[in-house]
Amino acid sequence: MKPLRHRTVRFAVVVALAALAWQVFITVGAWRRPDAALAADLDRQPYVNIAVTLGFAPEDFHIRIFQTHGIVSGVRGTTVLLDRVTPGDVRQIARYYWVQQIVERSRS
Repeated sequence: MKPLRHRTVRFAVVVALAALAWQVFITVGAWRRPDAALAADLDRQPYVNIAVTLGFAPEDFHIRIFQTHGIVSGVRGTTVLLDRVTPGDVRQIARYYWVQQIVERSRS
């Protein structure tokens, strides 16, 4: 194991393990963010309307990111309302570590 004695190789291994740990963290966290009704509806609908709750008031940065996933129809406190979001985008939104919960809103 002579290659592991080199500082650069050890550093690269630590960085790779940290990146892997981060991906595991956001993937495991993404499973719990959508509520059960939304998770069941994702396989049946091409688009859903959702409410994304954050742990803080969303800033312009967060709104701009959400606009890439659907139509932002409003903000209520710490919740961003999104319309016409695809199931793939819901899953991507769930991977953001700053999202606390995603629930489906009624279609209007």
